[in-house]
Amino acid sequence: MASIDGFQLSDLLAINKDIEGNPYLPNNHLLRAEWYEINGFPDLAAGDVYKALLLSDELRDESGEYHEEVLKSVELATNPSQIQREGSVIDGSTNCISADRVDKQIYHNDQVAVSGMDSTLMADEIASRSYELLALSLSKCGCLKTAYDFAARGSEAFPHIEMFRIHRAHIVEQYCKRISKQGSSFHGIEAGQTSVKDQELSFNPLTDLPEEGSVRRELYPWNEHEPDRFSMTNLRQLNERLAIAAPKCEVRAVLLPSLESKLPGIDEMTNHNEFSVSERRFVKQLGLFATADIAPYETILEERSLLTTNNRLHDTLCDACSALLPEAPCSSALPHCPDCEDTIFCSEMCAGLAQKMYHPAICGKSDFDLLTKDPSPATSSSALYLALLGRTFAMAETQNVHPLDLSETSYLWGDFSPPPSDAIECEPVRQLPFTFHNNISGPLHMLERMDVNIFTSQLSETWVINTLYAKFRGTASARFSTSASRFRGPEVAAVHPLWCLANHSCAPNVKWEWAGNIKFEARGGQDVVRWGPAQEKCHEGIREGEEILSHYCDVHLPVEDRREWAMGALGGQCVCKRCKWEDQRDRKGQNPM
Repeated sequence: MASIDGFQLSDLLAINKDIEGNPYLPNNHLLRAEWYEINGFPDLAAGDVYKALLLSDELRDESGEYHEEVLKSVELATNPSQIQREGSVIDGSTNCISADRVDKQIYHNDQVAVSGMDSTLMADEIASRSYELLALSLSKCGCLKTAYDFAARGSEAFPHIEMFRIHRAHIVEQYCKRISKQGSSFHGIEAGQTSVKDQELSFNPLTDLPEEGSVRRELYPWNEHEPDRFSMTNLRQLNERLAIAAPKCEVRAVLLPSLESKLPGIDEMTNHNEFSVSERRFVKQLGLFATADIAPYETILEERSLLTTNNRLHDTLCDACSALLPEAPCSSALPHCPDCEDTIFCSEMCAGLAQKMYHPAICGKSDFDLLTKDPSPATSSSALYLALLGRTFAMAETQNVHPLDLSETSYLWGDFSPPPSDAIECEPVRQLPFTFHNNISGPLHMLERMDVNIFTSQLSETWVINTLYAKFRGTASARFSTSASRFRGPEVAAVHPLWCLANHSCAPNVKWEWAGNIKFEARGGQDVVRWGPAQEKCHEGIREGEEILSHYCDVHLPVEDRREWAMGALGGQCVCKRCKWEDQRDRKGQNPM
């Protein structure tokens, strides 16, 4: 992906204004999808194309909620349609469409005037184009199963269009090449095999192709909601909040090692931009530091958050803070919402905060996040992230605040990838898991259940959703709700914005506990993590000026396992002092201590 200049960004802003002025015209969403595709954001393109597909359904269905708005928008459009097809060029690489071939022609050929066109024919044109573009963009994200599904749906709806068959074949071919690179075989696809016909397959692409892909953790250049986390004003505000939750701590700026994959030949490169090679290897972040000596076992921080959720359909947890509900003769004896049968709180304080912070947006709509409940163990974590997204939507709607401007989310850092440089040719680092369900259709479904207009609300923008996911995956904590739930995977998750200011180490000086409130406690005695050749230097408690170091994984695991567990939260491989020392020891074949 090339860097985006001011002229390109102004084009996007102009398209955004067109969508704001006429959100029900499918062509507007397809035009923005084109911009996203050209500039290297196939995930965002898929989000806009899906909206165009939904609008085609509304245009076709006279009973649809937005049918009249879409029909009026189409009838009033005087510019040529930008949805007619052209035979797409597939380049045979791992992408479905050549990056230098994605130009305006793929969206703009054989233009047909909108005025006077039959609405059903117009809906068919939008739908067929949307199916093709969804197959293209999702396959570029690695979501091959969903990409294949949209190509198959296109074939079923428009059997005369040969391009859908070509797309299906190319998606399978793309998977063959992936298998070949891995040197493995799967369902009749052998290592080294680079093409296969549908009839040769012993697997079903609609069920057996990979569903999850990945995209960059992106600090989008048009995102105006990311604060300057290092300004004196913002640091002062953070420390004012911290003084209540952690009176012996303060927030400071700190340099951390960059966890980005090493760029090829970077040591030999000259300085092509404003950052030197040495500066590239570190990232400026925030950290917590002790302002006084802290004794072993002393509670350092205590914080309550309402950005919390669970993925159990029926569980005895507070709706606001996810603490276990206190014992009571009956549930009606506990604070609850009079209009929601199952919305119960652990205290009057939580009940009051819920009404102020998030509940009005979902009052009477207890099934708005039903799709996140009782997931399989394999999907329990992703269901929790989606549920956190739903709580964020409710908070933003209730407080009438952009979701990235909430006090719970604004200062979170999403381990965003650095902006690309035209001077450095390298494959984009993709570390944010991406699926059509979790990043596009699921969030839109929740918003619709909340009675939010997905065609006009900023909550429905895929770039906003991706940004929130990037923030959550680097900061959210998770736990089991009961001992039996260990077989089901994590069931409760939360984001505590002050707690997550502490940076990670596999030799942390604090341990944490979360049950309603989250707490940091200074390690002492047997809790001190001892490692390396000089274990006697691993002291108890925390000294004034030392950084508060938390942990995102089980610190008792071997180094390889710790790095694997922490990869998602850190956005890369852990390079703390302990990990580097143990990795070097293991590589030399030394015996464990």
